[in-house]
Amino acid sequence: MKVLIVALLSVTAGCGQLSKEQQQTRQQSLANREQQNADRSISEQYNGKTMNVGDGSTIHMTGSEEILTIPLKTVDGVSYVIGSELASAIGFHHKWNESSNTFMIGDNDAAYELQAGSTTAQRGDSKVQLPQPPILRNSQFHIPVSALGNLLADDVRFEVQGQSMIVRATGETVPESMDGPDEANTGAELDFADDPNDPYKGTGAKATLGQVEDGDTISAERMEPEAVPVLKNINMDTLIAQAKRYLGVKYEFGAEPYPKSGKFDCSSFTQYVFGKSGIQLKRTARDQGNQGEPVSRKNLRKGDLMFFYVPGRFKSNKTIGHVSIYMGDQQMIHASPSQNNGVQITNINKAYWKKTFLKAKRVAL
Repeated sequence: MKVLIVALLSVTAGCGQLSKEQQQTRQQSLANREQQNADRSISEQYNGKTMNVGDGSTIHMTGSEEILTIPLKTVDGVSYVIGSELASAIGFHHKWNESSNTFMIGDNDAAYELQAGSTTAQRGDSKVQLPQPPILRNSQFHIPVSALGNLLADDVRFEVQGQSMIVRATGETVPESMDGPDEANTGAELDFADDPNDPYKGTGAKATLGQVEDGDTISAERMEPEAVPVLKNINMDTLIAQAKRYLGVKYEFGAEPYPKSGKFDCSSFTQYVFGKSGIQLKRTARDQGNQGEPVSRKNLRKGDLMFFYVPGRFKSNKTIGHVSIYMGDQQMIHASPSQNNGVQITNINKAYWKKTFLKAKRVAL
């Protein structure tokens, strides 16, 4: 009888205590249930159709408004969003540079650069202080939610609800494809036109297309951003001919200097070409948009920089995401992932480019 009582007491005590594995399973179950309740609350709040967009992110559609929900991760009490998931969900490119421990995000060039373990981030040519550092965990770059307000306020509108980040649509739809009809009925106010007083209008730029010159070893140091001289006089035909030498060179988001990488993104291409003529542009399209003198879309000249936004559901249509060089006669040359991957010449007389155009700047005569 005594042995039986002891055995019963042992069993009873065991039933009252969970093993470590059981405790972890229970905690995970509770976390999953909490997330399901939060998701259900969001769906009920926006009471609309839900569409999965990968990586656990969903789009809730209610009336004409779309709301993007991105799951958050909690590490040591801090809420993070996985960088690649955030970038993909809002329509940014992203790249992890293991050698420099740097994560880059942006449209057609790296507008933002963050380093794991560092509270200093790069926004174009400016430094931004973050309240908490990003971390690298399970081979994924985690950005603290507390950092997003300082970093991405110009691009997205978001709020945190439980273990999710809610992003509201800020852009507008641009249905016309960039390879659509040459003539698009978007209204005369959106048409581009050449300045009749352009001294280079009608002149030709002689160049061997697609052939990079020998000995092209401009140093990375020369490409450090400097103030652009006030409309320095250069030969625009020569500049356009120089740009044409790189036709077909492949595009790479966040490309390192051309002599090292052999590739361009949109702003490293314009920076490099103008650098050949002694004009020092800054590194990103957004910062290049702050240089030079403003030009109307109706008075474009050869060599003017043209700036566009890159359409996306959940990011701003007011921030620069792409830059090109105007060639005259409704043509521009630029490094782009599409329509063709690489340096290419494009007709701007299309609805896509008319709708996404933001401004033009003249950095030289």
